[in-house]
Amino acid sequence: MPEIKMPVSEKIQNLKSFDGTELKYRIWVPEIKPVATICIIHGIGEHSGRYNNWARKFCQKGIQVFALDYRGHGLSSGKPGHISSMSDLLNDVEIFINSIKTELENIPLFIYGHSMGGNIVLNYLLNRAQDFNGAIITSPWLGLVNQPYSITIKISKLVNKIYPSFTLSTGIKSTGLSSNQKNQEQADKDPLMHGKITVRTFIELNNSADEIMQSGKQIKIPSLFCHGEADLVTRHDYTQRLALTNPSNKKFISYPGALHELHNEPVACIMFTDITNWLFTNIGTNKISD
Repeated sequence: MPEIKMPVSEKIQNLKSFDGTELKYRIWVPEIKPVATICIIHGIGEHSGRYNNWARKFCQKGIQVFALDYRGHGLSSGKPGHISSMSDLLNDVEIFINSIKTELENIPLFIYGHSMGGNIVLNYLLNRAQDFNGAIITSPWLGLVNQPYSITIKISKLVNKIYPSFTLSTGIKSTGLSSNQKNQEQADKDPLMHGKITVRTFIELNNSADEIMQSGKQIKIPSLFCHGEADLVTRHDYTQRLALTNPSNKKFISYPGALHELHNEPVACIMFTDITNWLFTNIGTNKISD
């Protein structure tokens, strides 16, 4: 018998962050009452709309999905690729999460971060709150495959003091995101995609990655880490190392041959099953209070 596809509604909502920055987020809701909620925090240079197909797959399992465009990305306002401090991003996420909670009606809540979004989510769990049923982290920025030389980082720190919004290219190419040619072409033609990062943003995210690697054991909620072994952007071994800091609540799944955007790779169906199996196992897990 063919799989029955449930209708899915999609809409875009508005938010104002702590400093008045206009934020946008997308919602995908299944026709049935949701059994869980996933909040997606995307990667650098991309936006929530790129998760449309992925979100709809979750809706077919009765899971509603919210996805934020944080500042400088997608439909949200702000200088592309720029933040004043890591707190800007944490505040954006906090306001986003608090807005969602008003609509949940005790539905289990999971937070999902990809790439730079994985860095943001892990920092959020360390410094803000761990009041989720679990966290899903894919290809997180904990270490870069092409990490700048130490002298380059020293120069960046000097530039940061006098011109923090100086913009650089991330150097990320669509061919390094996915091996699927259609996905590569879509990324290249997407007007909301950008390959920009400022000196301040790089330093803040780099420092955040160091903090996470040093203090990640303090993350106590169930956490699923997924990473492709052929990732050309972020370090597979760093993700594995972090997951091993506390195997009792952290699970690591490695995908041989897979590039950075696992949800756009041939392994996507396998990872989707891995995520949903893990998620339904943890729906009954008690959340940690603030």
